[in-house]
Amino acid sequence: MKKVSIIALVVLLLGSMVFAAGAKEEATQGPKALKVMLSEEPSSEDALLNTLKDWAAETGNTIDVMVIPYEDQLTKFPLMARNNDLPDLISTTRLTRLYPDEFIDLGKEFDMSIFEPMAVEIIVQDYKSDKKANLPQQFTITNVYYNKDAFNRVGLVAPTVDNPWTFEELVKNAKLLKEKGGVKYGMAMDSSRARYDNLMYANGGSMVEKDGDSFVVTINSPQNIATLEAFIEWNNSFMPKAIWAGGSTDNPADYFKNGDVGIYFSGTWNYNTFYNEIKGMNWGVMPSPVGPAGPSAILGGSGLGVPVNAKNKDLAIDFLKWFYTKENFQTYLNRDKGLSSLVGVTYSPADQQVAKDYKVLQSEVSKVSHAFSVDESSMWRNFYDNEYRDAMRQAVNGDISAAKALNDFAELLSKKSGWPLKY
Repeated sequence: MKKVSIIALVVLLLGSMVFAAGAKEEATQGPKALKVMLSEEPSSEDALLNTLKDWAAETGNTIDVMVIPYEDQLTKFPLMARNNDLPDLISTTRLTRLYPDEFIDLGKEFDMSIFEPMAVEIIVQDYKSDKKANLPQQFTITNVYYNKDAFNRVGLVAPTVDNPWTFEELVKNAKLLKEKGGVKYGMAMDSSRARYDNLMYANGGSMVEKDGDSFVVTINSPQNIATLEAFIEWNNSFMPKAIWAGGSTDNPADYFKNGDVGIYFSGTWNYNTFYNEIKGMNWGVMPSPVGPAGPSAILGGSGLGVPVNAKNKDLAIDFLKWFYTKENFQTYLNRDKGLSSLVGVTYSPADQQVAKDYKVLQSEVSKVSHAFSVDESSMWRNFYDNEYRDAMRQAVNGDISAAKALNDFAELLSKKSGWPLKY
């Protein structure tokens, strides 16, 4: 009995030591590092980076930022997931829809009614399920910037929300700006099919059309061919052709910032950068032009997702719960100068000119077309994506006609998707 008692005592003491050691280890773990993946190098003024720094300072944790360009993310993320080497938090526009099983369903962690419904529909919603694999970080929209100094040189008055330009007026004035406005290019546009697609929707075109529970391919419609033919002419007349022809990797935003462009098609994500960096030029925001089918704008943005197998996924969720309080999100929005995805929080600038610009930006939201929503719901990019941009590049460069570019791509999309051709 004595021997048994001694053994029991030793076991008890060992158990106490293990418990004490575990408690001590837990107590001394200290701050954790939140590994965050972004798609581009953040500037010192970056709204999300500075908000992450605020959180780190408040909680005692640290942040570890890794930058992988958007296109590279599409190939590198699956490898990271396979090797179980994932960041804890990802700012993404597409990964959560491509690999929804790799992300936590944040709809189970958050009350989604706190977000603007359109932000959830465009940024968050998985068209194949009800899973919410990310939360909306930014709510952005395409828009048009203009060089006020160049407009003044030719006596040009910017269009208003109540009286927007037609495409005919846009072309006429872009040519005028190039000839007499003291700019190198009358107009420039991001090298993005999403920017070009606004022209397509405004002219009554679309990528696909709904056909019962499926779709038909319409990218080679007469309207779309006419749109691309006009766009080719624009590039030959008053735009920096090398951007869309593939002969340059320059960012047209830099051309605008340098005062070399009269009218610039881009989006609200550039507003904060322009506000902070453009010092030698007066600029503003104008409403999008109107085509035969009306105006067009494309909503988009990025969301914040948490990989299922992230090392510090709980820490990432803690950050998100901190981030989406009204007070903290208001601070972020004031830095970002973007449209708000959180109900009850809006950017209200003291600067009267900025407030005027934001009224124009807000007016663009109502211009999102039904055709765009249908195209998005088809998820056509799961079959082809860059090939569409490549087809337009060949046409702008003069290698093939607009009709051939779109007919060839329509056939590719039809064969891979199984959707029939309408034209």
